[in-house]
Amino acid sequence: MLSNFLLKKGTLAGVLFFCSFQVLAQNWQDKQWLRLGVYRNTLFGYESEADHSSYFASPEGKTNPKKELKALIARLNEVEPDPKKNIHCRFPARIRWLKKYMSVPENTVVCEDYLKFKNRLAAKSISVVFSSYYPNNPGSTFGHTFIRLGKQKNEERDDDSTATELLDTGINYGAMTEGAGPVLFAIGGLAGWFYGNYNAVPYYYKVREYNDFETRDLWSYQFDMTQEEIDLIVDHIWELAHTKFDYYFLTENCSYHVLSILESARPTLHLHDHLPRLYTIPSETLKALEKEKIVRKITFRPAASTQFYHQLGLLNKEEKKSVQDLVFKNIAVPDYKPERQALIYDTALSLVDYKYAKKILKGDEDAQKIKRPLLVARSKIPVRSEELDFSGKMAEAPHLTHGQKRVAITYLNRDSKNLMDVEWRFAFHDMLDNDLGYPPKTKLDIMKAIVRTDGDKLQLRDFSFLDVMQLGKWDAFNRASSWKAKLGHWQTRYKGEDLATEGFTIGYGISRGFNIFTPFALAHLENSYVSDTLFKYKLGYGADVGLLTEFNYAWKLWSTLEWRVHPWDESRVLNELRYSNQSFGLGTYHQSYLIDGVQEMGLRIFKYL
Repeated sequence: MLSNFLLKKGTLAGVLFFCSFQVLAQNWQDKQWLRLGVYRNTLFGYESEADHSSYFASPEGKTNPKKELKALIARLNEVEPDPKKNIHCRFPARIRWLKKYMSVPENTVVCEDYLKFKNRLAAKSISVVFSSYYPNNPGSTFGHTFIRLGKQKNEERDDDSTATELLDTGINYGAMTEGAGPVLFAIGGLAGWFYGNYNAVPYYYKVREYNDFETRDLWSYQFDMTQEEIDLIVDHIWELAHTKFDYYFLTENCSYHVLSILESARPTLHLHDHLPRLYTIPSETLKALEKEKIVRKITFRPAASTQFYHQLGLLNKEEKKSVQDLVFKNIAVPDYKPERQALIYDTALSLVDYKYAKKILKGDEDAQKIKRPLLVARSKIPVRSEELDFSGKMAEAPHLTHGQKRVAITYLNRDSKNLMDVEWRFAFHDMLDNDLGYPPKTKLDIMKAIVRTDGDKLQLRDFSFLDVMQLGKWDAFNRASSWKAKLGHWQTRYKGEDLATEGFTIGYGISRGFNIFTPFALAHLENSYVSDTLFKYKLGYGADVGLLTEFNYAWKLWSTLEWRVHPWDESRVLNELRYSNQSFGLGTYHQSYLIDGVQEMGLRIFKYL
């Protein structure tokens, strides 16, 4: 029967049919095939996460990987002159995979756009880049990851890790928000209102955006991958760039899809297995890379602000004053030794690059008038600028951070009554957690709940959808404000009772750092509804005055007076001392309401997951 078929169909077509039958029977469930199709095995069968029909050769390809493979094979002999419709031009990664199992007819059409893309990337190495946390933008609150394809091999770059990388290409995945503001993006990103897509941009654009404009550090996690694996990744990215995905801020985000691309090239990787089930946060994906032991080398590119403050730390008090005079008052540097003059001018130039990055790029004449004289004066000092040493930053690499989920138990005494609080935090970090790898002086609690029991009954003490606070850097060179916001459920103290309340609070003010001490003062506004006993709306105001003491990354003390005066007084004093590392924490806790003298004292135990 097979011989009669071969005679009827012709040898090539017959062989192709026979091979396709074998491939379909044996390989439609192949792990790499499923990953190239971005398939996930759900309760209802396979379904691709790609959400556009152009990503599939079959009309049923989104939910049927077997029919997708069959359709791809069936179209191999098509003579389609339009490269945008030609199966070889559209699906080079899947064709590359197919060639491992069967003979594939040569394509007679020149895939012009694909070849331009591949030649422009000229990829010989691959890294994942982490852009550090940026609380001022909801889309980058947890940081951001993207792929960097290098034009040099790893070995060629070992002695010069950052000088030539600006010529590389960044592969970025992000939401198409169509100009949505921060609030709409935060809501829409959680609800899946937006689509996400891939784009390839010169790496120096990403450096300019993150390093310079947003003053965010960049960490590159370099991999040992073969040229064949890198070529497959490039082909896969070409396919992905022609489709779109439902974008979810906490799950199917930039980091989630970065791992999918890496897994597609090396079937032995199981990066997604190391992620938390309910969310994907960039630093957690970096931990997955480390667990799979594919990271060859980690490099650090400091933000403009990081470089400036590093240099500033090398100056004494008088030299720091000279930097101020140079940049803000145009006063010449006193007669220091050439080495110190050189460092002062280098620091001043870093300050200008930090403060006026966008204006300098746009050619703003006022910014140029500040920078140009500094460059001229620096050129007259016959001392070479010293290379800055950021090796100590490796201890703060983002994959070394504490777990972002947290369980806490507090044993406390309140007015001679023993109680216990049980806390669960979904994510991410608070002011007293260990700061290694996290933005300093920042709190961002998402989905945190505290339940209290006296042994007989349970009470929901606190539930925060979002609780954020940032103590901005305020010094002679920077004027960043401090602010806070909370949305959720908490307890209001009223005439000796704790009453359940829902609403939001906001605060705005300043803080100032002095060595290990950071005093702060914030105005406070509250709009809430007391849903217990009173059943009334509450519009309150007041202020928070306090002190954060950071003995080191692990030991911290928080002291604050929360003054509340409208419509009733519920002012309190709060003190908390904590030690914490990447796995656990231990602390003491004290709270006193000023209006009625009620006090709580307790011991807290934390476990980071």
